[in-house]
Amino acid sequence: MKNRNILRPAPADWNLFCPGYNEINTTGGIKVYTIDSGEHEICYAELVFENGRLGEEVRLSSRLCANQLLEGSQHKNQREIAEFFDYYGCTYQVHADLDFTVIAINTLYKYFDIVFTFLIEQITTPVFAEENLLKEKISLRSQLSHQLSEPDFVSYRELSAQVFGEDNVYGYNTSEQLIDKVTSADIEDYFRNNYTADKLKVFYCGPKLPDLFWQQRLSDIPASGKKLHCYERTEYTMARKHFPIARCAQTSLNMGLPIFKKTAEDYFPMYVVNTILGDYFGSRLMSQVREKHGLCYDIGTTLDAQLYDGVFYISAELNESQTNKAIQIIQEETRKLQEKGTYPGELQMVKNYLNGHLLRMIDGPYQSILLIKILTTEFKDVNAFEKLIDTIRNISDDTIKKVSTTYLDCDKMSIITAGAG
Repeated sequence: MKNRNILRPAPADWNLFCPGYNEINTTGGIKVYTIDSGEHEICYAELVFENGRLGEEVRLSSRLCANQLLEGSQHKNQREIAEFFDYYGCTYQVHADLDFTVIAINTLYKYFDIVFTFLIEQITTPVFAEENLLKEKISLRSQLSHQLSEPDFVSYRELSAQVFGEDNVYGYNTSEQLIDKVTSADIEDYFRNNYTADKLKVFYCGPKLPDLFWQQRLSDIPASGKKLHCYERTEYTMARKHFPIARCAQTSLNMGLPIFKKTAEDYFPMYVVNTILGDYFGSRLMSQVREKHGLCYDIGTTLDAQLYDGVFYISAELNESQTNKAIQIIQEETRKLQEKGTYPGELQMVKNYLNGHLLRMIDGPYQSILLIKILTTEFKDVNAFEKLIDTIRNISDDTIKKVSTTYLDCDKMSIITAGAG
């Protein structure tokens, strides 16, 4: 029988590189990034607006605007829009997060011009009808009611409010009061100020299209809107809080502290530290809290860095009576990493894991365009991929100890639990 505990040697060269792409600058100031898919006849495109919560005058207007964007326009109602996309066999999605709004479509090359032209027409002339907003509010209230009964959702939202501040753009939480307050006029204002060419980047993978196509199809996007608000970081106060939820068998733990934004110099070294501690199946916390002590099924760490700020947190689902023991082990493992660094072979295993993960990110043109999107929107620099590769290749134990000590002070971590108890 083969000894499966013996790791196969890592390839001498992972052959990692930033995929090639073409960049087009339209006369309206929109950057378009394209990758030729070769023989593949599927076209995938994303329109990424850098707007998010920093563009809000009224809270939740960014989310509600995105949700309502394809619910009707000056030319088509919601049913007609849905039937159009169905007829041409394409998928579409609009998603808003804290920093961006993403509009994605996927269709055959022979229909792409028709579908893309139609999409631009709808998102430049939306109508935010009151009846659609009322339906959306009912849906959001129902969703919120369900989420507030889930311990993992509650512990995370309360941790983010504690770390960023409940009045911060990254820290405020959805509530029925905020949902009720938003009006159609608020959504229209948000759209007018934030869905503009100066905030837009476009990403396309498919058979090559002429530059003139993008110049013409994107010309109807309004040139500029209102500048985003300046980000103001809130002073952090550590806390330990529990939020009881009826009829829960377990307790959800989220513990963490503020860290830095995604473009910070130490992001990539911390990315490696995060993986070692709790972001893959062989991590320290998975090995100790789950495998050795049997305190939970799943445990993990997250380096959740946004454009202007970030949080590091550790999450787990636990038996109420074992929560304090789990916290103690988490703190011990974190301090071991800070003081002693990695075990023999551990760092190389993590490097192999991360290199394999990066290899998947450049596996074909459709994956590659998503990587280009992340690099240009979140990291603001395509060369960030080379920096990540270099960090993984060359990071030392001394750097791991230094970075983990600098940013992971267990005594400053807020501890938030929800559920049983």
